[in-house]
Amino acid sequence: MTTKEIAFYYKNLPNGEKGRFTAHISLELGGSPHSWQQKFLKWFNEEKIIPPAIATALSLIIEGGKWK
Repeated sequence: MTTKEIAFYYKNLPNGEKGRFTAHISLELGGSPHSWQQKFLKWFNEEKIIPPAIATALSLIIEGGKWK
């Protein structure tokens, strides 16, 4: 998945699901849910790009649906 696809995926989640998603990401990849939320918003606004290793890990989590 591209940076934009990952950002759109996060942006299109309902608010409660965004919290669950960022909590799962923080458990899997480290960091706080709030910092992940800020990263997704920056990626959505194209202020930053996702490092390739993080993009791969996020793609696997999203496509696998294991965070749900």
